[in-house]
Amino acid sequence: MNKMDKLDCLFRRISDSIEAGTAFYQIWFTLRGQGKALPEYYNDMNDFRYVDFFHAINSGTYRLMFIELGCLFDTDPRAASIRNLKSELVKIGRQDLVSHIDKQLSPYTDMVKNILTIRSKLIAHKELGASSEVIHSKYGIKPDMIKDLLKICCLLINDIHEKLFGKNGVFCAAETERFENATFKLLSVLRKGRS
Repeated sequence: MNKMDKLDCLFRRISDSIEAGTAFYQIWFTLRGQGKALPEYYNDMNDFRYVDFFHAINSGTYRLMFIELGCLFDTDPRAASIRNLKSELVKIGRQDLVSHIDKQLSPYTDMVKNILTIRSKLIAHKELGASSEVIHSKYGIKPDMIKDLLKICCLLINDIHEKLFGKNGVFCAAETERFENATFKLLSVLRKGRS
């Protein structure tokens, strides 16, 4: 595989993590976020026939969101991550694009560290003695910050891919609210039944 094919594959894997992270974020936030589904659909979600599903989906999407964000910012040299994308860009002489990535993501540096800490201590490794309340209090992240980070990653990946490969850009779902919309439609069907 030549360098550009390898780079294109890396873009696609990173795009997969952005799309998955966005899906998990939108589903989780739609079900749990202030002003979203809870006021209208609480009784439907709390129905004894479905409540266990919603408990599992809330917890699962929250954890998977952190797993995918962790993948995006993984430091392992084998990972399809932003860090390794920057390394590959350097190899093809595109330090300008690395500088562009650094500039766009610099406002999120502390947040990314906190995401990786939460992921490591509570989700990926389940550190003994780590209290969820203490960890979230110390390294807490507001949901809108996660949404913004995913969106900037999507726009950045699309932009850099286009600069390297032309208009055949990688589409990331982060630019839409399709998973939120699908969640609301599912809740509507749950309430009314399929027609």
